[in-house]
Amino acid sequence: MLDDREPEWAKYITEDSIDDPGLLYLMYHVDFEAIKKLIIYYAGDPVAIPKRCNMKYKHQYILDTYDGTKRSRVKIVRECNITEGYIYKVIKKYKNKKVL
Repeated sequence: MLDDREPEWAKYITEDSIDDPGLLYLMYHVDFEAIKKLIIYYAGDPVAIPKRCNMKYKHQYILDTYDGTKRSRVKIVRECNITEGYIYKVIKKYKNKKVL
């Protein structure tokens, strides 16, 4: 388990001191404290978030949202960045309407 105490040098990490474009982009989407922890504990480590990590949530969203209409299909396609055919695959796969 990681030690939650920040090292002394971490006090120099401020929102204004971050100049890396990738970290600035992340900081736009998550809070500064999360970025600070990444800098302290994961600097130099390759950090990857699997593309498929959110699929079960999208599947449940599809099952909860799709009502058979074109409007719901278009909404789901835009929200989830998938195809209409993929909606039908998900519906066929989860007949009990439960993923989570």
